[in-house]
Amino acid sequence: MASVVAVVSRLATLAMVALSVVALVHADGYVDGPLAAAVYVVVAGWGAVFIVVVLRRDPVPGWVLSADVCVTAACVAVLPSTARTAAFEEQVANAGLEPITVAVAAAVSLLGVSVRRTALSCSVLAASYLAGYAPITDDAADAISNVSVIGWQVGTACCCQVFIGRLRALADVVDAATRDVVAARERVAARRAEGELRVRHFHEQVRRFRALHDGPLRILTAMAGPGPAGHPDPAIRRQCAVSANILRGAAPDGTGGTLTDLSLALIEAGNASAALGLRVTYHFANLPDDLPGEVVAALQAAGAEALSNAAAHAGTGRAHLTGTGGGDPRRPSVAVAVVDQGKGFDPEHRPPGCGIRHSIIDRLAEVGGVATVDSHPGQGTRVDLRWPA
Repeated sequence: MASVVAVVSRLATLAMVALSVVALVHADGYVDGPLAAAVYVVVAGWGAVFIVVVLRRDPVPGWVLSADVCVTAACVAVLPSTARTAAFEEQVANAGLEPITVAVAAAVSLLGVSVRRTALSCSVLAASYLAGYAPITDDAADAISNVSVIGWQVGTACCCQVFIGRLRALADVVDAATRDVVAARERVAARRAEGELRVRHFHEQVRRFRALHDGPLRILTAMAGPGPAGHPDPAIRRQCAVSANILRGAAPDGTGGTLTDLSLALIEAGNASAALGLRVTYHFANLPDDLPGEVVAALQAAGAEALSNAAAHAGTGRAHLTGTGGGDPRRPSVAVAVVDQGKGFDPEHRPPGCGIRHSIIDRLAEVGGVATVDSHPGQGTRVDLRWPA
């Protein structure tokens, strides 16, 4: 934008000077035609060079702006001596290079990125203008006219300085907004890629688990059972049951079901009950992987106690253990539930025993959690473990 304004203003002022030259030639206003012609050639030639550099270089080199001021100042100081005084005063408007000085001051202000450079350039141009026109200044009116030209030049430079300052401030705002948009898009793309990676990982886990389920898990389950395929050695049957329990717990059942310290601890909590014949089904989703060690240990021990009670008292061979994490990663939370559909009991007539009170409820309370037990005769039992409370 600034480069366009500088080029357009230079072209316009060169055209104005060209019209003045035509008028002066027609009025026979020159006393030294060859010197005047040399001045105009220098102004026009340098103007063409300046326009080409401005259009091709961004930012414009400082030496180009300095050369622009020096060339213009020299031409402004020399030109008045080549024409008749009356030609400048009466016959032709803008007979000198006044428009060019204004265009040069504006270009320095727009392209120089410096208030100091702009002030210095205006001072040099003003001094050269006074040096050229002071010898032909006869009265107060001429002096006021000279001051007016200098004021026009300085005023234009100040306006351009305000304009370019506002423009740069707006550009900074746009750049900052653009960076924010780019960063947001990168975050969205990263989350999308991460989600796709998690989905692919999950499908790969499912594929592997199906292979395990159709092979080793089925064999281990059969060997751990009492049927014809069961191993005759009780110790081996228990180990097969534990191994099958680990494989079931490590199997993914959702994209958020990746293994964490807590999920591995809860799987281990089911090993003892699996050895007693309880088949545990696991479901994990979004469990945090940075829980305090004492919390993981308390949830593991309480879960093991709940599964042990189900194996010993529920009268069923199956139980379900679920673990889910909270939604805020800055404040992790977790909920674990152990559910069976066994005989159940009536809490009003049969209060929880020492195992439930000490190994589940008190253990969770010690680490800032809470445990509740809900049971009904014939409808099974549910133990809920939550941290924090």
